[in-house]
Amino acid sequence: MNTSHLLPHPRYRDLPDPSSSKTLRASGLGTGAQQSSISVRGFRFLADEPVALGGRDLGPTPMEYVAGGVLSCITVVIDQLADRQGLVIDEVQTYALARQDTRGLAGTADVQPYFHRFHLQIALATAEQDERRLHAFAVEAERICPAINLLRDARTGLEVHWAIADSLPERAAESLANTAWGYHTDGAQPPAPRLTIPERTASGAEIRAEVA
Repeated sequence: MNTSHLLPHPRYRDLPDPSSSKTLRASGLGTGAQQSSISVRGFRFLADEPVALGGRDLGPTPMEYVAGGVLSCITVVIDQLADRQGLVIDEVQTYALARQDTRGLAGTADVQPYFHRFHLQIALATAEQDERRLHAFAVEAERICPAINLLRDARTGLEVHWAIADSLPERAAESLANTAWGYHTDGAQPPAPRLTIPERTASGAEIRAEVA
């Protein structure tokens, strides 16, 4: 296989290895009114737009699928990494808030049409008390998460925030994210985590502990 197209990434030491790579496939069929039927392996799902935008509102929008994909991707990474490290995680909650300038897609402004601000809230329940171990876990999870790195390199304004507690109430990640952006929490109470790891964790620069 020709590897001349492979270039080193400035944030990584090694080149991609074709022999260690897998191929992902997806098929799309336009079904009218901005709707698509997407097939991935044996699964099918709809991507649609709200009625106000000319769609039929029978499924999430493509960019909503992107946001959801980020959440599922980091959850997979957390589960796999915890298993490799022998770290017991009792619960994982995630929530995303993303801002997109609609003028980009409409062609009315020369602005990036995808997200320009993205808040990813991760909440973990674990009995692990070693803050340095938890900090290192969060840094490594961000380093190897495909979706997080796609958003980060695309300059989406990604901020990743971790909250770690012994246990989590329902919708903990949702309430933490909404509180951070000044949105209503709809009755969901944000937890009082014993450890929070803010965005600067990506460079390994900071641990901030908060005792409930």
